[in-house]
Amino acid sequence: AKWGGLGTSPGGPSMQSLSLSRPSLRVVLSIAATLLLVGGCATTKPVNRIEKLASMGENPRILLMKPDVKLSVLTASGMIEPQAEWTDAARRNFADAADSFGKQRKVQVVRMSDDAVLGDEELAYQRLYEAVGATILLHHYGVSKLPTKAGALDWSMGSGMASIRDKYGADYALFSFYRDSKSSGGRVAMMVLFAAAGVAIPGGGQGGYASLVDLNTGDIVWFNMVAAGAGDLRTPEGAETAVKQLFSNLPQS
Repeated sequence: AKWGGLGTSPGGPSMQSLSLSRPSLRVVLSIAATLLLVGGCATTKPVNRIEKLASMGENPRILLMKPDVKLSVLTASGMIEPQAEWTDAARRNFADAADSFGKQRKVQVVRMSDDAVLGDEELAYQRLYEAVGATILLHHYGVSKLPTKAGALDWSMGSGMASIRDKYGADYALFSFYRDSKSSGGRVAMMVLFAAAGVAIPGGGQGGYASLVDLNTGDIVWFNMVAAGAGDLRTPEGAETAVKQLFSNLPQS
């Protein structure tokens, strides 16, 4: 694989290496979330290796991997409190919006059932992407650039993803990561109080990133990052806004 952070085999992820990497992975994700949820204006920064989608069939088929979406509340003390009910609604709304977006682009989106239990292989690749996606964010967009990449989108999930292609009959897999934290009433009051004293404290934030993987090769052929995103994923309309922003530069057929 072109990404060596987990010691993956050329054919696919090693479950042992995934398990061993979890402590460092949590650190990477924490840094990634910090990068995403700072800043003022909404920003999208796409990068791609292809201009158009290819397919062995009539229209390209994109497998929507289970979206890694989580909603939370930022309390007055600055603690993040996960909101399970909001998150469940947001995941469904996100998947529905992605499906609708694909139809607008004349791309068939292959969806996993919202309540489906992931198999070992799908779960392994979801975990692998947690690390790969965050690493791209840090080393392609962040200050820690990798000289060997020379600014290119040169990352892979491994050729073993061909088995996912065969299982779902898809040409590409779309991975997504999105976080949205809402300021509580107490946090808003704190922000107003501190602002009166000339001190700014952060409120809730929203942002995410997504990758398109060519299932024939395992190569990541498109990546986009959104900071200070728009749209409330708790509603279908808000999810549609967020998905359009995140996927706005996705290659077309």
